Amino acid sequence: MATKADLESFVTNVTCPDDFDDFWDEVKADLRKVPLDATCEADPLRSTDSSRVFQATYRSLDGLEIFAWYALPAEGNGPFPAILHLPGYKSEPALRRDWGVKGVAVLSVAVRGKLPSSREFNPGYPGLLTSGVEHRDTYSYKGVISDCMRGVDFLLSRPEIDAERIYCCGSSQGGGLTLITSALRPEIKAGVAGYPFLCCYPESMRMLRSYPYDELSCYQRAYPEKTAQMLGTLRYFDAVNFAPRIKCPMVVGIAMEDEVCPPETSYAAYRLLGGERELWLFPESGHGNAHEYPARERAWLEERIGVGDTQAATT
Repeated sequence: MATKADLESFVTNVTCPDDFDDFWDEVKADLRKVPLDATCEADPLRSTDSSRVFQATYRSLDGLEIFAWYALPAEGNGPFPAILHLPGYKSEPALRRDWGVKGVAVLSVAVRGKLPSSREFNPGYPGLLTSGVEHRDTYSYKGVISDCMRGVDFLLSRPEIDAERIYCCGSSQGGGLTLITSALRPEIKAGVAGYPFLCCYPESMRMLRSYPYDELSCYQRAYPEKTAQMLGTLRYFDAVNFAPRIKCPMVVGIAMEDEVCPPETSYAAYRLLGGERELWLFPESGHGNAHEYPARERAWLEERIGVGDTQAATT
């Protein structure tokens, strides 16, 4: 189990490329050239008394069609606050109907490689973490991160959404993507990143022998001559390099017995956050199984959005 002293003494070797911002500015410029082509089809089978559910699609980088579950409050016409919910590495996107009763919309994105956004790109599991890792322009996460950014564009295109009240959350890969997307899209007003993946790749490869990070170790063993090239690519996609660029309030939740995302690496991203920050530590929990985490995430977001009467606890 990691201790608070372990978190505070950890130092990553990850450095930020000099052209980091230029690279992502170019990605955003390329993304703007792609027509959104959004669709939104009602799904009565999955709707409830409190939420109207839609199957949404939009176009992302390279023209790929991305799917998302879109849940709107059943009562009223808006404008509603909205949560951008980002998926884990293995799991498919969750259908979040639970916020409808609070008058909050949720867009749950199936990034490329997830069902049903996998028709044109499907590296499988394992596979996503090393797909195209030879170069920053071919790396899978250039597209994955673009799909998340494009989710913000989808919400901004909807007349029923309050553009000034967009929030973000996710756990594991979704936690890392929450950090990254919040850095790239200032329209996001606050976020909660649980057990964040995509932090300190070189150290994570050494500290654990579990998937998904072991995908990178396997790649290194198979292609030792490409290790430097791989690590050079990953610098452009490491959440610790995005963290200082996050200016909105952000929570990072860390499980101290995490066997998938080393706690020290998540903390490295947390302490670099550029805005208001809050840390939740779960001393006797592993990856994704802190029982109190979901309620704390909800209470914190309710308070930020202004739709709840509960007060999030502090660590």
